[in-house]
Amino acid sequence: MSEEPLPEKRVTAGNLLLAAGVVTIIQLFALSVTRLNSPTYVAIVNSTGPSFAPLGTSPVGSTLNAVVFVAFAFALTLGLVWLVRKKMVRSFKMVIFISVAFSAFFLTLVTADVFAVAYLPPSLELLVSFGSAGIVVILIGYIIFVKNTLWLSTAVLAFVGAEVGSFFAETLPLWTALALPIAFAIYDIYAVFKGPLKALIGTAPNIALVGMSIKAGEFTLGLGDVVFYTLLPSLAFFQFDGTFGILPALFTILAIDVGMVITLYLLSRRRLLPGLPIPMLLGVLVIARYLI
Repeated sequence: MSEEPLPEKRVTAGNLLLAAGVVTIIQLFALSVTRLNSPTYVAIVNSTGPSFAPLGTSPVGSTLNAVVFVAFAFALTLGLVWLVRKKMVRSFKMVIFISVAFSAFFLTLVTADVFAVAYLPPSLELLVSFGSAGIVVILIGYIIFVKNTLWLSTAVLAFVGAEVGSFFAETLPLWTALALPIAFAIYDIYAVFKGPLKALIGTAPNIALVGMSIKAGEFTLGLGDVVFYTLLPSLAFFQFDGTFGILPALFTILAIDVGMVITLYLLSRRRLLPGLPIPMLLGVLVIARYLI
């Protein structure tokens, strides 16, 4: 979850605005997915419970849930570093593919099915839903194993990241959905400067970024960053749309994107920077304002 370093001359006002524009488009798409899937995910949560709450839904339990998430991410990154250092590139790519493709298939299946039921003839429902999910998985495989085409990789992974962020916003308990970005922002600082993520990027940057990053103008953003940049606006929309309308989501987008632009600007002074701390702090503060 780091921003890729760039030569100082590339950190310009135009490039920063372009990056913010790309991320804003992804965030607005996530809001549309959140609106579309909301009845389905609410029904799933009501029947099966939240998507991840092993330690309960209280503030303390939600914080511990977030810690478990971070521990899993840490362990996965350690495993990826080990694979790269052992030069097991194929296995490394397979782990990335399975991780991304599983989420992409399930979430695209839900999104496409809801869309088909709402707007298409019943005879097309299965074809559209399973066909869309299958195409996304095939494209992910192409990006990872065949050719990492820049525009295709950005489009597909931005789509998947927005779906994951929206899914978390609608299925995680509220306090877990708030604790998770903060926990990962703290972990991001360690991971980028001292932890396994720094080792992974330093050992094999070209391999490590395939299937795990998108281009926002001149800048490279981690897929994890995209997930969290979309999670908080989707959470604000999901929680407050019935009371305050879309404004909380738009203010959350503004806060996150301002934080992202500040982070990207600081890249002119540092080689690597974590992409989550400033945007997540500002985004959570906006949501907290509406919760108080």
